Amino acid sequence: MSILLVTATALFAFSVGLVAILRTNAGVMFLAACSGVVLLGSIDPVVISTAGAVVPSEGEAYVRLSVVALSVVFAALVFKNSVHGLAIGLHMLIASVMSVVLLLLLPERTGVSWLLSASDDSLWLNLSNYLSLIVATGFASSLFAIYSVRHGKTKKAKTLKH
Repeated sequence: MSILLVTATALFAFSVGLVAILRTNAGVMFLAACSGVVLLGSIDPVVISTAGAVVPSEGEAYVRLSVVALSVVFAALVFKNSVHGLAIGLHMLIASVMSVVLLLLLPERTGVSWLLSASDDSLWLNLSNYLSLIVATGFASSLFAIYSVRHGKTKKAKTLKH
């Protein structure tokens, strides 16, 4: 149970920390995390094993983990300072859902030993039964967050013309 709590706390701090510090759009981050997980299936195993040879022990697993993490960080940096005001609460919620999705998907996809040991917990097994519902919730709220972004510059430009 303690490994699961530490892993969940680390993923929560990663995702919510990016939103809090960069004030970035968590909807885009969620979609980037999903695309990073999908990207793992399309990367050539030779590339992963070659890059993993640089890192001792579980190098290939950490290369897979870094693919997902870098896709989230890249999306966060591209969309930094895109959330203002009370909308930060919605984005914190989406980041929380993203951390749960990553907690459920990363152990099997990456093979990192500490993530695999967290997946042996009964709470993780119970949560994994609701994976599709959690992903659907994150996807729907991400689309809502992306769609509801207000573009203040275009609104001001229209009022100045009149």
